[in-house]
Amino acid sequence: MPVLAQQGPVTFAHLRDSMAARPKPIVIKIYTDWCSYCKMQDVQVRRSPALQQLLTEEYYYLTLNAESHQPIVFNDTTYSFIPYGTQGIHALAAKFMQQHVAYPAWIVLDTSYRVKAFHSGMLKDRSLLSLLRTIE
Repeated sequence: MPVLAQQGPVTFAHLRDSMAARPKPIVIKIYTDWCSYCKMQDVQVRRSPALQQLLTEEYYYLTLNAESHQPIVFNDTTYSFIPYGTQGIHALAAKFMQQHVAYPAWIVLDTSYRVKAFHSGMLKDRSLLSLLRTIE
């Protein structure tokens, strides 16, 4: 049976099954809809064949909207939106970013869900490649 490569980001809902079938490190990009740097970062990723290949073949690549109101189950724990005044942040985004809230944020996890690399803010494609290669 042929194995198909990941096409774009996987979802948190499918991550557990994907990890059970084939454990790989995980990359999570945390963004917001209003973040212009996040949109620029997306363009960089789309334009870089090396990044596309690395994110598709070597990692499970997920995206997380830091302002999403949808509960997310991650590593057997359910995370929800935390309202704060008229705004707020998703609890999973807050967990990963801790005191370093800046978008986009990149989190690299090993196959045991331990944080191996973290960067908040936009990265040039070479810097992002370097960050992602820290766990290979």
